[in-house]
Amino acid sequence: MSEVKKYRNIDALRSFGCLAIIAWHVKANTNFNGGGGGVPTERIIPSFDYLVYLFMIISGFGMCNGYYQKLKDGNYDLNKFYSRRYKKTVPFFSILIIVNCILEFNRENIFEGLMEITMLFGFLPNNSLSVIGVAWTLGAIFAFYIIFPFVVFLLNDKRKGIIFLIVTLGITYMCQSYFMTEKFVTSNFTMRHSFLFCLPYFLSGGLIYLYRNELSATVNLHKRAVLLGCVILAVGYLLSPDEIGGFDMIVPKTLILYSAMVCAVLGEQNKWLSNRFTKFISEISMEMYLAHMVVFRVVEKLHIEKVCDDAILRYVITYFMVVLLLVVGMKLYRKCEQIVIQREIK
Repeated sequence: MSEVKKYRNIDALRSFGCLAIIAWHVKANTNFNGGGGGVPTERIIPSFDYLVYLFMIISGFGMCNGYYQKLKDGNYDLNKFYSRRYKKTVPFFSILIIVNCILEFNRENIFEGLMEITMLFGFLPNNSLSVIGVAWTLGAIFAFYIIFPFVVFLLNDKRKGIIFLIVTLGITYMCQSYFMTEKFVTSNFTMRHSFLFCLPYFLSGGLIYLYRNELSATVNLHKRAVLLGCVILAVGYLLSPDEIGGFDMIVPKTLILYSAMVCAVLGEQNKWLSNRFTKFISEISMEMYLAHMVVFRVVEKLHIEKVCDDAILRYVITYFMVVLLLVVGMKLYRKCEQIVIQREIK
């Protein structure tokens, strides 16, 4: 069995996505009102909210890179496939859920926490849960893991992959305009939390995998042009409206920009994209994402606003404290995890 090729440059995208989402959530959950920050605080940082879709494209690509050919050839045990998904995710996620339920102990949180531990909450009619609220992304990603063998069928070849990407975009449009309106869902329903709504992003990652060799060759041959193209798309993303004629443009905008970003890093390994820092953050990016609001609530108790009047400085201090505590916490968790694994081996 041939060794799976590792696309290390993608570490940079995972790291950027993780750190940028934290930056947005810190801003959104503090009394920081811009403080004269201008475009960065009023337009750029809020746009980071949608970087969860970048994670989904990367998940689609990564899953196909690791398992597409094996499952297609029937050379991989599904029991092993699903066991690895659970073992990688559930232990850390369960700790966060337990902590959350202890801090806010009530019947609703117990029900929500138990459902989240099953990792099936991505299939709920409304998975906008209050226990680890940001975990809706994990619910969508895990739903993708569960149906991944079916995705392999959908991506049987390049032509079929393109057709089904278009089909999923049609499904997303129907969700926006009909199936996820007040006729079918309650007022507190969040459309983007639905797995069906997110499906085009996973399929896009899979399609990029099918064209990985052609894309890699193009990127290596035209590096500056590819970089310029991504910059133009990013500027266009920031300047273009999020809605045109009542039609939500977020899906096409994010799908085009984030897919282009993943394509752009498929070239030769680059030290600016793949290094010790990006590798470290990339490896703990999902855990940091899941835990960052719990850590933020701890930092919030310090009341930094009482000792710092400057809004921008207060925001920067809060952000770096959250990131630092997450990194330290994850290093401690990894050490404890290694000790447990070593004892099991003995």
